[in-house]
Amino acid sequence: MLYILTTNPGIEDIVELEVREKLDGKTIQKFLGLAGRVLVDTNESKRLFSLRSIYHIIRYIDQFEIDRLDDIYDYLKTIEIEEMNNANTFRVTSNRIGEHDFTSIDIQRVAGQAIVDRYAKRVDLENYDIDIICDVIGNRCIVGVKLTRESLHKRYKHRFVHPAAIKAPLAYAMLRLASIKEGSLLDPFCGGGTIVIEAASIYDKLKIYASDINEEYIEGAKKNAEAAGVKERIEFRVCNAEKLDKYYTSIDAIVTNPPYGIRMGKKINLKELYKNFLIAASKVINKDGRLVIITRKAVSFRKLTLNTNKFYLEHERVVESGDLYPHIFVLRRL
Repeated sequence: MLYILTTNPGIEDIVELEVREKLDGKTIQKFLGLAGRVLVDTNESKRLFSLRSIYHIIRYIDQFEIDRLDDIYDYLKTIEIEEMNNANTFRVTSNRIGEHDFTSIDIQRVAGQAIVDRYAKRVDLENYDIDIICDVIGNRCIVGVKLTRESLHKRYKHRFVHPAAIKAPLAYAMLRLASIKEGSLLDPFCGGGTIVIEAASIYDKLKIYASDINEEYIEGAKKNAEAAGVKERIEFRVCNAEKLDKYYTSIDAIVTNPPYGIRMGKKINLKELYKNFLIAASKVINKDGRLVIITRKAVSFRKLTLNTNKFYLEHERVVESGDLYPHIFVLRRL
C-alpha cells in the first residue's frame, strides 16, 4: 500500500534512511517532484507512526489529470474511499500549487460536495472522523486520507516554548547527520532542549550535555526534558558557548541550533559569536569529531569555517524550517 509522508524539505533522504531501517518498505523520493513529500510502499502501516523524521502520514488513493474544477467533482463522485464507509463526518483539506482559475477553498467545496453526494456523510471541519486530502499540483489532482490527526513532531507536551526552536524531525535529521550513537554529545545553544531531548529519546548509549548562556532557557529545557521523560539522561549547565573549553574537555559531537538573529528579539553580533564558538568548539571536540549546525548565515559561517582553520566542511544542505531556509553544515575537526 502507498503512503505519502510529509517532512521538512531538504531532509527527504533522512526519511528514506529511517524507512529502510524500520520498515520493509521501499521509497520514492520527492513524490511528484515535491519537496518535503516522500512516497512509501509498505504493508507495515502501523510502524509508520514510529518514524521520527516525519510530520504526517497520508494514505495515497489516486491521482488524475484535470482541466477544470468540475473534473474533481466528477472523479471523486466515482472513487472508492474505504474509510468513508464507517465514518459519520469528514472534512477536505487542500493545497494548491500552480496557476489556476480556482482557489484551494474552491477545491475543498467541490470535493466535499462530491463525497457528500456519494456517501451521504456530513461535513464537520472540527469534529471530523476522516480528513480527506485533495491537492492540486499543476494539472494533477492527488487524493488521499490523512492518518495522523496531530503532527508526529509533537512527541510530548512542551512546558516551555523557545522563540526560535526547530521541530523534532529536523533535530532528528541533524543527529543522523552527526553519525553518533554512543560517546558524548553536546548542544551548547540548547534553548528549549529539542535536540538533546531527541537524542536522549533514541540513543541510550550516548552521554548527553546541554548548555546555554540563558538560565531561563536551561530551566525551560529541564521542564521539557522532564515532560519527555528523559531529564535524567541529560546533564544541563548554564555556560557561554564562546568559552566551552572552560566547562568541557572531551566531546565526540556537537549538534546545535545557534541564534539566527531571527525571532530572538535582540541584536547579536553573530559573526563574532560564531567565530568564538568555532574556536572554543575546536578545543573540546575530539579529533575527527563532528559539529552539526543549522544557520541562516550560511555565507558568513562558511567563510568563518575556512578562516578559523579548525574544521573542514564535510557536508552542507538547505532545508526549510518555518518559512525560513537555513543551511545545515556538517563539519569535521581537523
